[in-house]
Amino acid sequence: FKENCASCHGANAKGGRDVGAPNLTDKIWLYGGEKENIIYTITYSRAGVMPYWSSRLSDEEIKQLALYVHSLGGGE
Repeated sequence: FKENCASCHGANAKGGRDVGAPNLTDKIWLYGGEKENIIYTITYSRAGVMPYWSSRLSDEEIKQLALYVHSLGGGE
C-alpha cells in the first residue's frame, strides 16, 4: 500500500478528493466491499482515475493488497 497507493489515497488511506482517490477507511464502497470486488478493482481498475495494477503487481500481491484494503473499510 505504502509503495503503490499512498501517493493518492494517503498514508492513512483517507483519500484525496483533489486526485479522485476515495477514502478507504470508511464503509462506503463505490464498487462493492466484497473481497472479489476489491480484487477486480485493483486488477482492472474501473471507470475512474485509479490505474489498473494487473501488469504491475502479481496475483498474490493483488490479493494481499485487497485483504488490506478490505480491512481498512470495516471488512472482517
